Amino acid sequence: MAAEEEEGDVEWVVDTIAGFLRGPAWSIPILEFMEQKCEVFDDEEESKLSYTEIYQEYQALVEKLLEDYLKEVGINEEKFQAAFSSPLAKTHASQAILQTVLAAEDFRLFKKMMVQKNIEMQLQAIRIIKERNGVLPDCLTEGSDVFSEIEHEEMKILREVLRKSKEEYEIEQEKKRTAEVSTLPFQMSYTDDEEILLIFLSWVSAESLLRHCVPS
Repeated sequence: MAAEEEEGDVEWVVDTIAGFLRGPAWSIPILEFMEQKCEVFDDEEESKLSYTEIYQEYQALVEKLLEDYLKEVGINEEKFQAAFSSPLAKTHASQAILQTVLAAEDFRLFKKMMVQKNIEMQLQAIRIIKERNGVLPDCLTEGSDVFSEIEHEEMKILREVLRKSKEEYEIEQEKKRTAEVSTLPFQMSYTDDEEILLIFLSWVSAESLLRHCVPS
């Protein structure tokens, strides 16, 4: 009987935390943080000092949001840890929901998440420019001076990076569809033209792109 009660408590804690992670009190500050900080993240193997600083800021944010919520609903640290390490929290569906929490304990997952968000924001910038101008401005055409300065080998490398990122993302999305779980909206479907433009955007932030290529 005690074991059943304990299992029920664990299930309640997992469900409660999952509900919180789906809600605006968690998703809005996490998404805002990612959008503000993702610009410096790229798909290179080497990790920069700025990554570590941003990661520490993310860890502090996650810790504060969780602590405040757990205190509000009366879940102590012991119950949280027990639920977090339980089989219920290890299922694929739960892992997908807990991704933004797990990222605070796994730098590689955090970096991957930030790289994906950076690409997503770059694509949004491209689409905004298309909508406002009707066509892409000269600064984003393959015949512009910017593209002529890019070495052929660098172009090949960047295309490969983008291809791998897209493949990894599609695999992840397929897993999530199978589990019928919705997580952060990483919109990484793009056309061939947009893929070419992403090569250019590897050097240009979304903010700079909008500032220089969209008329005021």
